[in-house]
Amino acid sequence: MTMTEGMIRPDALTARDGQLAVAVHLPWYRSLPISCIESIDVAVDGVRVAIRSIAVPGFTGRLEEAGRSDAAWDLRDSLEVTLDAPARPGTVVPIEVGIAVRIPYIQQAAGVPLVQRAVVRTEFTIP
Repeated sequence: MTMTEGMIRPDALTARDGQLAVAVHLPWYRSLPISCIESIDVAVDGVRVAIRSIAVPGFTGRLEEAGRSDAAWDLRDSLEVTLDAPARPGTVVPIEVGIAVRIPYIQQAAGVPLVQRAVVRTEFTIP
């Protein structure tokens, strides 16, 4: 199994308050601080969409705020990513999720931490 295989699961797409949300699982083998998220990019039907908020137990807010949080992204928890995209129930949409996560305890060079990048493309029917 690769790091990305379990990142987006079959039940990952939901509708919340009329907006799409996607549950993303950590593409790494250990839990990490939420502050290690470098970037998240989501495209719906080929169009990049804005991220309204992200959430894990202990943190809910904007990606820019995650760097100041002490919350951890546990392997067993999904990162709930709420999108600025309307949910149209019954519509089939292609989704692409890209994420970059800094691995603070592995360095590529002196002072340069490893950044694990993963991209998953799949299709969902909006519930």
